[in-house]
Amino acid sequence: MAAKGSKGSIILEILIILMALLLVAVIIVPNQIWEKENRITSGCRHNMNSLYEAERFYYQKNNIYTDSLSKVLNFIQADSGLNRLQTLVSLTNSFTKVLNNILTIPSIENISIISQASSEIRQDLIGNERYFRKYADIDSTSSQIVREISRLDSSSILPNFSRVKLFVDSLRDLKESVSDHSLQVAILRAINSVDSLSLYYPKIEKTAFNEFWQGENNKINNFISRIRTTDISTVSTVPERLKKFIEQINNNEKLLNTSNEQNDKEKLDVERQNLTELHQKFLSPEYFMITKRYSLTKLNETDSILINLSQENFTCPDAKTIYMIDTTNNRLTVECPNLLNTFHEWFMNDVEPIRNRPVYGQMDSINSIIQQTKAVLDQNRGLLRRYTEVLLMIKELSVEMDQMDDVTFYRYVITTQSFIQLVEKDKRLSILKSSIEDMLNPLDTLAARIQHRNISDLEQQLNYFKGKLQALDSTINDMRLPASIRRRVVSNDEPFQPVFGIMTEMKNGFDPAHGAVYAQVSDKLEKDLLHAMEGISESVYVIFKEVHINHGYIFNSEKSWEQEQ
Repeated sequence: MAAKGSKGSIILEILIILMALLLVAVIIVPNQIWEKENRITSGCRHNMNSLYEAERFYYQKNNIYTDSLSKVLNFIQADSGLNRLQTLVSLTNSFTKVLNNILTIPSIENISIISQASSEIRQDLIGNERYFRKYADIDSTSSQIVREISRLDSSSILPNFSRVKLFVDSLRDLKESVSDHSLQVAILRAINSVDSLSLYYPKIEKTAFNEFWQGENNKINNFISRIRTTDISTVSTVPERLKKFIEQINNNEKLLNTSNEQNDKEKLDVERQNLTELHQKFLSPEYFMITKRYSLTKLNETDSILINLSQENFTCPDAKTIYMIDTTNNRLTVECPNLLNTFHEWFMNDVEPIRNRPVYGQMDSINSIIQQTKAVLDQNRGLLRRYTEVLLMIKELSVEMDQMDDVTFYRYVITTQSFIQLVEKDKRLSILKSSIEDMLNPLDTLAARIQHRNISDLEQQLNYFKGKLQALDSTINDMRLPASIRRRVVSNDEPFQPVFGIMTEMKNGFDPAHGAVYAQVSDKLEKDLLHAMEGISESVYVIFKEVHINHGYIFNSEKSWEQEQ
């Protein structure tokens, strides 16, 4: 009995372990699948955007697109303008790196933070003057603090500290606004500031600054306490902000006092030499013209895409095949190839039941007869060009025959035939998606018309043409024409007559079951298009699903995935 209990216990433990592993898998695996799906989609759409921008760049330079991606890549890599921009960014970043190195030298950074914090104190006090005016003592103390803080910019008791602060501020401002200057001008300003720092930095009056700040610190703290006894603290955050800024100054004052002045001076000398060498590089023949341009810290989004374009961007990470590039009529489309063959097979199977219906050939015959009748009208118009009444009748009838698309049944049959031909030759979702959406209503309409043998609008239009042709023939017969012209004029109505036999054949061939087929095709196309938009699921680890989708297309600068959101 004990052995049986022990065996059952082991099985139970195994089951618990398996359930725990399953629980972990249920938590971890779906996230991994979603991350993979998102990574593939993001990468695919980035590639399409890159190729689209590359094609546009090629077009701007050549006034034509190309479907050769290798040709586009070679063209971009050889473009001197892009290479110069990339070089300018690289040189600018080299310069700002030296500036950053200088500004992060410990004591220089301390002075920079002290300068910024004191400036913030001054601006806060000035910005809150409207609140301070209610209390004379607060207003007076605020003005006094502003005046005394301003002495840091130029002071007889802190002359070297003030100069160092000025040049540190200048370097910081230069780094932040480097794009406002050419590289040659910017680096000269930096060299001048660093030269001055090297001169005055060893002489800064640390003791005098400590004494100055101790007095200001006490005064500002008392000022903050006074404000908190008034209603100013309910409408302004100035007490909290002042507290924050004086804390910054206190911390950096301590760091400045304990900094290794000699070590910092050596670092400054190293960066000074780096600036000098970089300046010589800027003036060299290779870079002189580039560094005369305004600095550029980074490429714009499009230029960055072009610079980083490679053959890896040519292939969809999902389908592992090249992207589809269409430049027909000088209109650019870049499309993801993933699953297009599968979707195309679906759509081909959907339209197969209506692909070879007699109605298309019958409508083609009607259309051919209309064109033959128009040719007869043109022939007679040439013979009767001196007879205004007849000319106007022929012209009016010819125009009306060109407007057969106004007849719903005729238009929908022709449209359906063209759609089937499109599905047979094109698998691009950028084309088929909108075409299928546009075809659903015509297919449903044809289904109802065929089920009820309703072609009344076509019959009405053809009978209308018959009446107009007969009236035209009657008018010509009643005219006094020269015998030579009379012999050459032919009947306008006679070549048109076969349309009625075709129309009768068409109508008699309709069957309610045929109409139902069109309705079924419409339903299948709609469902398969929805399925195509949602993607195809693939089993992963038996119980999980990974979804594969077509990642869209870009046409006319519009991204399909953004329009669908």
